[in-house]
Amino acid sequence: MGNESGTWIMYGVEWDDPECLHTVQDAINYINEIGFLPLFKNDIPGFSLEERTVPEYWWCGNPEVDPWEWRELIARSGEVAYGKFFEKKAGFISKKWLPFFTNCRRDGYDFDALWDDEKASRRQKKIMDLFESEDDIYSNEIKAWAGFGKGGEKGFDGTMTELQMKTYLCVRDFRQRKNKKGEFYGWPIAIYSKPEAIWGYEHVTSRYSETPEESRKAIADYIKEIYPVATESQIKRLITGTGAAGSRKKSSRSPKEWLVPANPKYYDIVHAFDDTDEIEWKQGAGIICDDIVYMYVGSPVSAIMYKCIVTETDIPYDFEDENLKITALMKIRLLKRYEPKEFTFEKLKEVYGIYAVRGPRGIPGKLSEAL
Repeated sequence: MGNESGTWIMYGVEWDDPECLHTVQDAINYINEIGFLPLFKNDIPGFSLEERTVPEYWWCGNPEVDPWEWRELIARSGEVAYGKFFEKKAGFISKKWLPFFTNCRRDGYDFDALWDDEKASRRQKKIMDLFESEDDIYSNEIKAWAGFGKGGEKGFDGTMTELQMKTYLCVRDFRQRKNKKGEFYGWPIAIYSKPEAIWGYEHVTSRYSETPEESRKAIADYIKEIYPVATESQIKRLITGTGAAGSRKKSSRSPKEWLVPANPKYYDIVHAFDDTDEIEWKQGAGIICDDIVYMYVGSPVSAIMYKCIVTETDIPYDFEDENLKITALMKIRLLKRYEPKEFTFEKLKEVYGIYAVRGPRGIPGKLSEAL
C-alpha cells in the first residue's frame, strides 16, 4: 500500500485470480490455513490480506466484498484474533497459532506477574486493571476509565498498541458509540478484550510449558516453510514485533493551525465529543501530527466549536458518495470547547476576513490570538 499525490494505492489480485479471496469466510479459512497474516502489504511479498484481495473493493462499504469491512466481521466471529500484532500494525492470528505468539511475545508472563517483576508500565497497569471486572470495553471507555486524556495520562494509543503487541489485548468487535440521548453516531470503534476472555486461559497459555525461544523458533521455522523468500531479518521483525519497515517519514515543519469544516448534515459533530475526547476525522491535505485544528460547524450552527490537536494521521480509509469523498482519516483530541456565539460565521467574516470555510485552511494570526 502506498500514497502518491494523496491517492492510496492498493496492491492485490484480480477477481478471477486463483489466489483471490472473495468472501469473509474465504479470508477466515485462509488465515486459519496459513496461521497468521498482516492486514496490509509489508516487506514479505504476498504476506498480507491486502495482496490476496481485489484492490478496487477496499472501502467500498459492501461487507460482501470489502476487506476493510471483513476485519470487523473477523474480529466479531471469535475464530481469529485481530489486533496490532505485526510491527505495531494490524493483522490476524489463528486460534491454533495464538498460543505460540502469546508465549514468545509475553516471554512467558501473565500480566500480573509482569507487573510484579516491574516489567510493565503504570499506564499498562491502569488499562489492564479494567479487564479484571469487564470482559470487553469500548476503546473510548478504556481511555476515560484508565485516566487518559485531558489533564491525565498521555500516550493512550501507544500503550494500547504495546498491550496488543504483547498479546495481552486484542480487538473483539467494532460498534458505534451512543450519545447521551442513546442514539448511535459516528464510525464504529474498536472494542477490546483479553484473548483469555474469548478463547479461555487454558488455550491461550497452552505453550507456557515451553520456553519463549522454542515458540519463536516454531514460528520462524513455519514462516520459512510457507514463505521461503522471507529473510532472517524480516522473520525476526515479524515475530518480535520490532522494526519500522514501510513507515512514512515525518514532516520536520513546525506545528500549524487549521480551520476545518464539519457539516452536521453528514456527521453529528455537535455531539461527537459527548462521550470521548478523541475521534477520527477526514484528513485534509498537508495536515500532520501535532497540528491544531479548529472545527467550524456548518449551518445551522455556523460557528467554531472545538479546538483539537492531531494525534495520528494517514489512517487508511476510502469512502465516496455524491456529497463526500474520504481517502484517509486522522485522529483528533479535544483541547477546548467554544460557545456557538463566540466565533460565528458573521464574526469570522466581519472581523477576521474569512468569507468561506469549504475545506481545511490556515488560521490568520489575529484569529489565532483570539482563539
